[in-house]
Amino acid sequence: KELAMSNVHGAGGIDETHGGLQKLYFVCFSNPARPPAELEANLEAHKAYLSKLEREGKLLAAGPLLGDDAKYDGTGLLVYRVSQRKEAEAIAQSDPFHAKGLRTYTLKPWQVNEGSFDVRLLFSERRFDLP
Repeated sequence: KELAMSNVHGAGGIDETHGGLQKLYFVCFSNPARPPAELEANLEAHKAYLSKLEREGKLLAAGPLLGDDAKYDGTGLLVYRVSQRKEAEAIAQSDPFHAKGLRTYTLKPWQVNEGSFDVRLLFSERRFDLP
C-alpha cells in the first residue's frame, strides 16, 4: 500500500497503512549552538514562550533529553500539537532560543497511532495527578 503523507507538507492525508489514532504532531529536536551562559540568560524568555504555546493548546509536551546517566545532555524535545509543517516551522522559529540563534532545531512529523495518557482530577483538592 502506498504511503499518503501529503499532510506533512501541506493539505492531505496521513500514513493510512497503520491503524489506530493516526494523529499527526511535529517533534522539534533542539540543540545548543552557543555556550550555556548565553542559553541561561535567555531561559526565562524561552519558558514564557512555551507557557504561551501551552495555553494556546499548541504544545503537547516539552523537556530535556537525558543521557544514559540520567543527566541533561543538551538536547531538548518539544512536541507541537499542529498538523501542518508551516505552522510547526513558525512555532519553532519564534522560540527565543531559535530566533536568537542560541539553539538549532530539526522538525520531524510524528504520527501517533497507539498509546494512552491518564490524568486523575481531584476536584475537592483542586489538583491533578499524572500517574
